[in-house]
Amino acid sequence: MRFAQRMLLFAVIWLLAMTPAPGAEPHSGTKDTLEVSLLTCAPGSNVYELYGHTALRVRNTVSGEDMVFNYGIFDFRTPHFAWRFMMGRTDYILGAVPFSHFVLSYMKEGRSVEAQVLNLTPDECTRLSTSLAETFRKVCNEGWTYRYNFLYDNCTTRAIDEITRAVKGQVKWPSAERGKTFRGIINEHAAEASPWYRFGQDLILGAETDAPIGLRGQMFAPLYAARFADSASIITPDGQIRPLVKSKTMVAEFATHAEIRFPLSPMAACCLLLLLTIAVCTGEWHKGKIRHWFDNLLLLLMGSTGCIVALLFFLSEHPAVGSNALILLINPLPLVYLPWKIWRERHHRETYFTQIIAVLLCLFCASRLFIFQKFPAEIYVLALCLLVRVISETLFKKTSQLHYHK
Repeated sequence: MRFAQRMLLFAVIWLLAMTPAPGAEPHSGTKDTLEVSLLTCAPGSNVYELYGHTALRVRNTVSGEDMVFNYGIFDFRTPHFAWRFMMGRTDYILGAVPFSHFVLSYMKEGRSVEAQVLNLTPDECTRLSTSLAETFRKVCNEGWTYRYNFLYDNCTTRAIDEITRAVKGQVKWPSAERGKTFRGIINEHAAEASPWYRFGQDLILGAETDAPIGLRGQMFAPLYAARFADSASIITPDGQIRPLVKSKTMVAEFATHAEIRFPLSPMAACCLLLLLTIAVCTGEWHKGKIRHWFDNLLLLLMGSTGCIVALLFFLSEHPAVGSNALILLINPLPLVYLPWKIWRERHHRETYFTQIIAVLLCLFCASRLFIFQKFPAEIYVLALCLLVRVISETLFKKTSQLHYHK
């Protein structure tokens, strides 16, 4: 039997032993010895690990039985997994593994794990473990899944919901941090890993991620949820107040992952492109000939990137990518226009390059007036490259009689 199958069988046996059947009373001596912890794992180096991870630990302090449940399990073997992941159509499940195996897997990756022991009553611990058991039984028996949503329904929000439902009374959370947005929190994590990760995500995220978010929104990020849990409290039906977290400890501790370095940052690459644009324009005035190959290169760059932006904008179920105003400038239209432009050049006809780029730039500027979206600084440098080309070629045509050359 494979390792994964053994772990699944072990989890099922443990759950059957530790939790009562629906409607039955908990085993005496079981509910009084359960301890539940919120586990928060540090970010990793892979794209899907950049924001960390959250899980729930259920431990029997007498028998030593110790399991971790987490809502962040997906299967790479799912048909068309890469496409479904990109389109936001990935289904996740609740997984269960022994605590020792869970921690060991993160230690091998050099990622810290913090455990916050929750200040729950025996009944609340039993209620939470029973809820996890019922969901896990559905996973095993019915193939239960949930549609993962990066911002609104993920491993962290599911764990927080489990805790909230288990509490008899009310969880009083601290006030949300002011001025936070989804994009801001995403960039905090992505920029630490690599500026290119940050730039890539800024390209595809839309205006929805720039709206201020409250406590629930901020708790999509594991590290934020853990921080809020530290300051949260439980208010019982009779008005008594106790802290949500009883104690916390680092069960695995490592230094923060080093930034993934590339030879050039996105801003450096864009600035080099701007310098190249200025050099090409200067050379055109000196040689008396327009370099159409450079315009074609810009169109290819814009159109290729625009295909990704448009694909996510129109087809993806990922939250916030459908409100991306950047599609007014970065879209697939340059790729559609490029073959026609090349054909016109070969026949020495007007290509209308400057007019088309000017329209795209005007749409981009208009979006800044009517749509509140924070664009990455690199986009303004790229827009400046296009503006330099439009101005240079327009003035060039007006001051000289040129024949277009390939």
